[in-house]
Order: sequence, then structure tokens, then C-alpha cells
Amino acid sequence: MASTFAVTRNHLIFGLCLPLAVLLGYMLADIDDPASRLVVLIALGVLAAPVLMRWHHPLLILSWNMAAQPALPGSPHLWSLLAMLSLFFAVLNRSVNPGYQFAYVPQIVRPMLAFAIVVLVTMFLTGGIGLRIFGSSAVGGRGYFYIFAAIAGFFALSSVSIPQERVPLYIALFFLPGLTSMVSQLAGWLGPKARFVGLLFPVGMPSDEFVADPNLSGDMLRVGGLVGASFALIFWLLARFGTVGVFDLVRPWRLLLLLAGVVGLTLGGFRSAFLLTAGVFFILFSFEKLWRTRLSLVLLGLGLVAGIGLVGFADRLPLPVQRTLSFLPVKIDPVTRQMAEYSTEWRIEMWKSVLPEVPKYLLKGKGYSYSADDLFMTQMEGTRAGTVSYQAAAFAGDYHNGPLSVIIPFGAAGMLAFVWLLFAGSRFLYSVYREGPPELRGINRFILALFLARVLLFFFIFGSLTNDLFHFAGLLGFSVALNRAAQRPLEIAEPDVARSEVAT
Repeated sequence: MASTFAVTRNHLIFGLCLPLAVLLGYMLADIDDPASRLVVLIALGVLAAPVLMRWHHPLLILSWNMAAQPALPGSPHLWSLLAMLSLFFAVLNRSVNPGYQFAYVPQIVRPMLAFAIVVLVTMFLTGGIGLRIFGSSAVGGRGYFYIFAAIAGFFALSSVSIPQERVPLYIALFFLPGLTSMVSQLAGWLGPKARFVGLLFPVGMPSDEFVADPNLSGDMLRVGGLVGASFALIFWLLARFGTVGVFDLVRPWRLLLLLAGVVGLTLGGFRSAFLLTAGVFFILFSFEKLWRTRLSLVLLGLGLVAGIGLVGFADRLPLPVQRTLSFLPVKIDPVTRQMAEYSTEWRIEMWKSVLPEVPKYLLKGKGYSYSADDLFMTQMEGTRAGTVSYQAAAFAGDYHNGPLSVIIPFGAAGMLAFVWLLFAGSRFLYSVYREGPPELRGINRFILALFLARVLLFFFIFGSLTNDLFHFAGLLGFSVALNRAAQRPLEIAEPDVARSEVAT
């Protein structure tokens, strides 16, 4: 009689884990190799599958404003990957659990789907997606990927209710991860000692898409990571405590953090970032009707003191700060002002060159797919001319202008669907602000103010569809998750399954 060999559960686990550990150790020894990084990240992803199934929604919220880009081909943003995974698990939960349902918000879902259809049709009519990582001779598919990821992110974010007792925690999870914008900067300063950071945070700038901008040249040192970190700090303070709460002198740490965020923002050297923050603040100031309070007099006095100080000492501030404030009528370093003015002129010249092409793309958009060889030749022409040419940026669809970034790639239909989405989103956010529960009034007011400020920035100052759509979709999805179980007048139809996040 043949004897049988019984393998215990512990032996089986040990037999599987030991070879896996040896393989990962071998791969980690050569972590700079893209194939090694891919194997390590895939193994970690498989091991993390149970965690993702249970906590996909909180992890998506955590990653939405995180400056993380795993070391995968194409260096995709972490939020885009988790948006796809979270939507997959949400659909899976819906298929096995009839009580689990997506939030029904027709006023947002209809324009969102209409825009997605326009993008999908345009993609098929203009040469497909065109991803370089798949060996395609055409490139530009990164734009399509982020648009669909942002739309998937909206549905994934809105698929689960956020319990009211956890709202402060989720506000922190949504905004504060933006502080990780400084991780890449710090890793770059530390050098080879921090190369392991590159597994999750890019130490250098990804170059999958061509971006030309005279802002990136010159000898001025601008700490770009400070902008994202400052946004995280300022937006969290305003979302959590409101304008009145931030200026509460009984808790001075709030005001000190706000001042630290403003200083970091100006050191970034980006005028649009300063204008966005100012727009959010003034919209909140109006919604909270602070002109009726003594705080308005205090702020007016502080503004006068700051204005007098800028008139007298603006040219003595650090150069990045001077560039941030270069739109103001104050005396600053002449070279810094010249660089800022050249940046504006560079954009205006590109817009004048591109505007005559708009009519031929009204019916069928240009799309994002383009030839890498043609782009290279356009870049070389600018290099031979000895200047930073806008032709290559325009060829790649990097128009530095919100409306142009929509109407040229996707035509009039895409622009109509996108404007419909922004208008419907604004109306929805205003309705939850006015009709939502009192305990959520502060966060609903801030989300509305930030959404409106981003819309104004997109259309009138600086915008890019592929970079900004995830901001709009994220704010809308987060708002739905906050309010979907609170009030019926919000037109969010849902059964009583607020606490059932996932079915593992």
C-alpha cells in the first residue's frame, strides 16, 4: 500500500513564501532595473489584495491628493491606479451584494457620461489611445488615461458613504496627503541615499509627455514641492475650521499653520497658485458673510500693513517670492519681472498661433494621439532656433489654457459636455451647501468655494484638462460621499447601507 505524504498548512505557506522572498531579495538588489521594479510592485500588489478589498475607499481618498507615482512603466499617479481598482471592487460588491448600490446623482452622472462618450468616440476616430509603453509609434495616450481615471475616480469615491462621526478624519485623509509633494524634493536633496523613495515618489520629472515652458528655465530656484504641500495645509485648515476658525486667537496654532502655508506657497514661485488660494479665501469670505463682523476690519488692517510692506520691501524678498507677486504693481527685481513677463508673452503668442486652428476641430476634435517622430522634429526646430519654442508644446496639446485644452482635442461637443459638467457640479455643490445637514455646512461650503475657484482659474488664468479634471471629479465624488446618506432633498437616492463599505 502506497504511503501518502501529508503537507501541513504551515509547511505549504513556508514553501511558497521562501522562494518568493528569495526572488524579491534578488530583485531588490537591482532595484534600478525597470523589470525588477515591476516584479516587486506586482508582488506587493498581490499581497495587498485583501487590504485593497477591505479598505479600497479610504485608500482612494488617501491617495487622491498624494504626490505618489509608483515606479511602473509610464509613472502613473497612484490615485489613477487606485481609482480603477476601487471602481472594480465597488462593481464587484454590487454584483454579489444587492444591498450595496452606487449613489444616484443624475445631475452629475449624465454630463460625466456624456463627456466620457465624447472622449471615447474622439479617441477611436483619431488613431486610438497611443501609449508608448505598449510599443505604439503614436504617443499621447496618457491624456486619455487620466481622463478615464478621473471619471472612474468620481464613481469610486461616491460609491461609499462617509459616516458623519468620521468626517474630520476623512477631511484630513483627503487634503493632508498633499504634504507628500515635498518627499520627491527632499529625496533629490539627499541624493543616492534616498533612491528607494523612487519606488513610490518620483525623484525626477516624468517625461512621458512633452512639456515646454519658459517657467522651467533660468537660474531661479523654485521649490515646486512647496506649492502642493502648502495647498494641503491651507485647504485642510479652511475645510476643517473655516475662515473664522482659522483666525480664532484662542487656538493660535491654526493661524501659525496658515501663515506657514502662505509663506511656502509664495516660495513656490507660481502666480496661479497664489491666485487660486486668494480666490478660495475671498469666496469663503463672501459665503461666511464676514464683512459684517469685526474680523473684516482686522483683515483689512493686515492687508494695508502687508501692502505697505510690499511697496517698500518687495525687491528685497527671495526671488521666487518676487516672481509669485510679480502680477502686483510693486517694485521687484527687473530680471525676475522680465522672466514673468516673458512667460506670459510666450503663452499669448502660442494662443494667437493656435486660435485660427480651432474652427477645423469643432466637429471632430484633434484628440491626443500624435507621432513621436513629428514631435521630435518640432522640438529640434525650436532648438536650432536657439529659443524655447511654443510650437512643440502646441503640437503636443500643452496649450497652458483651459478652454483650448478642451475644444481642440474634443471639439464643440466636448466643450459643451465639459461646461455642462462644471455647471451641474456647481449647482449640486451649492444645493448640498444650502440644504445639507448643519454639521456638514463648513466642509460643504469649502468644497463649493474650492470648486468655483478652480473653475475660474481654469477658464481665465491657467488650465489643463488632463491635470484639472481629477480635481473637479475628486471634489464632486468626495462631496457625494459626505452627503449621500444625510439628506433626501439632495437628490441622492440610496438605501440604508451607509455603513456597509465593502464585502470582503
